[in-house]
Amino acid sequence: MNYKEIKLRAKSPEAAATEIMYEIAACRVDRVELIRFNISYGTEGEEVNTSKKIIAAVLKLLRNMKQKGSVQFIATPESFAAGSTESSFLYNKYPSIFDDTPSVNEGETFVFVKI
Repeated sequence: MNYKEIKLRAKSPEAAATEIMYEIAACRVDRVELIRFNISYGTEGEEVNTSKKIIAAVLKLLRNMKQKGSVQFIATPESFAAGSTESSFLYNKYPSIFDDTPSVNEGETFVFVKI
């Protein structure tokens, strides 16, 4: 099983979309099955607003990629809290990664992408 964690460094929604598409393509070539994108959203006023836009753009892009069949599925912290089908699949398929419920530090979030 190939797994990779990637911290997004983009400072705009457009740059985040480009970075996500590049990383997914690179991981596909490297035969990575599961990617965790870590996104920091900060704690300061304008920084939080920009980060929320980046997170929304990332989720929209990934949902579109899922709809087109470019990725199999995505899972967010909300997916794990709700016990969604995606989170259950990840727990069962990758038990070594998911010994515990995925957690994040304050000012961060994540998105798992199954290629």
